[in-house]
Amino acid sequence: MATIIWHIDRAKFSFDDNSEYEQWKSEKKVFFEFTPSQADDGGDAIFPDAGEIETWFEVTEKNGMLKIFLEEDGPVISAWIMIEAELNDDVDEDTLSDWAAEEGGWASCTIYLEYDANITEDDGGEWRLSDDS
Repeated sequence: MATIIWHIDRAKFSFDDNSEYEQWKSEKKVFFEFTPSQADDGGDAIFPDAGEIETWFEVTEKNGMLKIFLEEDGPVISAWIMIEAELNDDVDEDTLSDWAAEEGGWASCTIYLEYDANITEDDGGEWRLSDDS
């Protein structure tokens, strides 16, 4: 097992309904979706069984780190999220980065708020291997 880390420096969310934004601000819950099958290669370049590791969960201090900046129409969120996954034998940091950029691995994950809020601006996400992997 290895720990891989996905991070996004800036994801700007906008709410259609300001009352939902006010509601969200009272809890500030952020969720992560990881579906390697959304990559062009279905995640086969990185994972022995990509379908088995698809997951959705709330980002907490046990599995990630969040920085939330509140703006008038929605938050700007920076996130670092850790995932434990079985990797193919030949996967290193370069392989993971290439998969994310060239095989559509960037499309395998996102953060969301469980409200009618959409990401309107982002800097894209990046994958890294944990130093412990």
